[in-house]
Amino acid sequence: MIEIEKLVLQKCIDYSSSLNFIDGQITKDGTLLLIESNLQELDFFQRPVPKNNWTIQIIKGNSIETIELKNVPLIPTEVDLFSDGTLLIVQGRCLKDGTYIERNARRYNPNGQLIEAFTLGDGIEHVQIDETDTIWVSYFDEGVFGNFGWEQPMGSEGLIAYGINGQKLWGAGNYGIIDCYALNVVSSKDVNFFYYDDFFLVQLNEMKETIRYRIEGDDTIQQFVFDQTGLIGQVDMNTIMRFRIKNRTITPKEKIQLTDEKGKTIIGPVFMRGMFLYVYGKDGIYKKRL
Repeated sequence: MIEIEKLVLQKCIDYSSSLNFIDGQITKDGTLLLIESNLQELDFFQRPVPKNNWTIQIIKGNSIETIELKNVPLIPTEVDLFSDGTLLIVQGRCLKDGTYIERNARRYNPNGQLIEAFTLGDGIEHVQIDETDTIWVSYFDEGVFGNFGWEQPMGSEGLIAYGINGQKLWGAGNYGIIDCYALNVVSSKDVNFFYYDDFFLVQLNEMKETIRYRIEGDDTIQQFVFDQTGLIGQVDMNTIMRFRIKNRTITPKEKIQLTDEKGKTIIGPVFMRGMFLYVYGKDGIYKKRL
């Protein structure tokens, strides 16, 4: 019989939306961001990208702030906040056609006005901003090896740190990353990434490695957080696992069931970063600080 650990989350706010959920992100301070749209289907390869309106919900504690972005020529798959409250949206796919290169990152003020646009490359897996406003971008295999017109892809090192305006600061070229599966940027002194094909989870402090763990088992961890007893990781859309850490090796231990305070299972998109775990349930947003 498979053991199951129950992890209890508290509802932080009642929430439902008539718009379609696209994706979301936890910011460095534990705020939850949701990307919403009225679109039913998304075509990430249609060019030019049709302009559309996007809604960003900023959920902090038990309050919600909404930013409306109008006539955006991108399909945002990633979102985060800079320290001044400006918003970064990024489209994971980025076309290069001869000398033309799509600007797939856009920075907005809280009123939804565009400040600037720049390029972060194709094949983006995750985007997270630390407290110094460094943008950490991880790439999947197409972003590493090139596709969609990129013969010399920006993401060839698998994980890149960029400045607030998109200038490159650092790259993980020494790791031989084929696919950077998961990223957890707690701060500039605590950046964690898990990559293929070495199956190492590496921690960086100011862009220098401090520790690495080998992850055992067949599971591909899509996102993760550390807690007092080990590591919690999402291995697929429906499965959260507890992992044990021993001698710099991380091994799967048991499945985790996310429940509310009454013991009812919470079903919905899961978000992990820093010390925070959120679930966007059918009747609201649930949160656990680990």
